[in-house]
Amino acid sequence: MSWKWISSSHPISDIRDWSIGQRLEIRPDFQRKEVWSPAARILLMDTVIRNIPMPKVFLQAIIRESDTYRVVIDGQQRIKAILSFLRGDFKLTKPYTGEYSGLTFGELPPHIQEEFLSYKVDINEIRNAPDDIVRDIYLRVNKYTVALNKQELRRADFPGQFLSLSEELAQESFFEEGRIFTIANSKRMGDVEFVSELLALLLKGPQEKRDTLDDFYLNYVEWDSAERDLLRSRFLAVLGDYRKIFRKPDLDLAETRFRQKADFYSLFAAIDDCRIEGGSLEDKPMDCLQEDFRIVDFHTTPHSEVSILSEYAIKCVSQGNTFASRKWRRDLLKHFLYGTYFQKPPSLEGIKIFRDILDDINNPSMCRQSQEPCPVCNVEITDYSDGNAFLTWRKNEQVYQLSNALFIHRECREIARVEFLTWQDPGTLDLPLQN
Repeated sequence: MSWKWISSSHPISDIRDWSIGQRLEIRPDFQRKEVWSPAARILLMDTVIRNIPMPKVFLQAIIRESDTYRVVIDGQQRIKAILSFLRGDFKLTKPYTGEYSGLTFGELPPHIQEEFLSYKVDINEIRNAPDDIVRDIYLRVNKYTVALNKQELRRADFPGQFLSLSEELAQESFFEEGRIFTIANSKRMGDVEFVSELLALLLKGPQEKRDTLDDFYLNYVEWDSAERDLLRSRFLAVLGDYRKIFRKPDLDLAETRFRQKADFYSLFAAIDDCRIEGGSLEDKPMDCLQEDFRIVDFHTTPHSEVSILSEYAIKCVSQGNTFASRKWRRDLLKHFLYGTYFQKPPSLEGIKIFRDILDDINNPSMCRQSQEPCPVCNVEITDYSDGNAFLTWRKNEQVYQLSNALFIHRECREIARVEFLTWQDPGTLDLPLQN
C-alpha cells in the first residue's frame, strides 16, 4: 500500500489519550535531544489558554493489530510540554502574567480545563510510510529552519518590560555612530542582547553572562514604570559621558578598541560607578583623559610590554564574560577616570598602576629616544624605581591623569613641595601633604 498524507485537527484530549494508552512515541531516534526552557513551556500554555494557533505538528501513523500508533516527526517539544502541564508538573508562573498565575492545570477553573482539552492542534499525518521516508520528511521539515540563538529564544520566552527597554535602547544612534554592532550582529539580536547585559550591569553590577541574563528577563517581565524610567535615564547618562570622552575628531570611539564589547562593557561599568559615587565630567577639561585612552588603546595587546595592559587585553579574551574578569577590568579603568571625574589624584593603588605603566613605557626596550627630565632639576631621569623617583602632579592641575603625571627625583622632593604635590614618606606612596 502506498503512503499518503492526511491533514486533520485533533483536540489536546486526543493527544493525552494517545499518550495514556502508550500509542504515542514522543522522540524517535532521529529527533534532536533539545530541551525547552521553563519559560517557553509556560508561554505555550498561555498560547493554548488564549486559543492562539500554533504551528502544525507532523506525525507518522502506524497500524499495529488494528490500533493506530503515532510517532512524532516534528513538534515533540510542544507535545511534551502540553502533556507535562496536564500531569501537573509545572505551574503558570513568570513570564505568564494572566489571571491564572501560580496555578497548575488541575487548579484551573473547570471550564478553562475543558477549553484547554478542546484546543485543536493542526496535524499533518503520514500513513504507511517506511522509516527512510519518515527520516527524509524530518530532514526536509528542519533543513531550512535556522536555529534560534540565545537572544532570539529570550525574545520568544520572555516578552515583557526588560525586553522592551533593551530593544528601545539598542536603537540609540550612539551605537551606530561608534560602530558597536555589525549589521549581522543586529539582525540576530546581538545588539539587544548586549544592551540587556548593560542593563543587568546597572541593576546588579557585573554579571556572569552565561548564568544570569535569563533571570533578569524573567524577573523584570513586569517592571515599575518609575524604576524603569530611572534606569533608562541612568543608561543614557553613561552614553552621554561616552560622547564627552570619545568626541570626534579628538578621539573617535569607532577607531579604538573600546568599541569592542568586552572593553565597552568594562568602561560602561567604570563610568557608571564614577557617576554613582558623585563624579562628573561636566565642565571638565577632557584633553588629558582623552590622551590617557589613546595611550591605553595603543599599548593594550596580549603581547604588550606594558604588563598590566597586556593582562587587560588577555582578560578581554580569556574568560571575557566572567564576573571576575569584568570586575577586574572595570576597576582598572576607574583609575583612569578618577582624576577627571573627581579632580583629585588617584588612590594609592591608582598611583602605583600609573607608575608601573610609565615605567614600562620608559623601558629602553620600548625604543624611547630620550628619558624625561626631572621638572625640578631638569636632569634626565634614567632610573624610575620608587627609591629614585616619585610620581606626582603640579598643584595647579585641574585633572590628575596618566598623561599629565610627572616623575621627580626623590632628592628634589623638598624643592618640589612649592609647586608639586609631594608625599609624606619619600620611600612610600601616601596621601598628598596638606601644605
